[in-house]
Amino acid sequence: MRGEIHVIERQEEESFYTAKTLAQLLAVDETTVKGWIRTGEIASYKLGRARRIAPEDVASFLERNRDDRRAA
Repeated sequence: MRGEIHVIERQEEESFYTAKTLAQLLAVDETTVKGWIRTGEIASYKLGRARRIAPEDVASFLERNRDDRRAA
């Protein structure tokens, strides 16, 4: 459990995520993150040609997609 807390602390240290770094953090493919950005499921900032995702937008996205159902 302690390792998970450390990961959360490291997220707060990040100023912004790229699609690649967020994909690595969430253990999904980079194209999945880009799809979330394209459809507006996760907010991002466009800086020139680059896209960046703020940690607070990641937290909001994760909270909206939380599945509290318990396995039977």
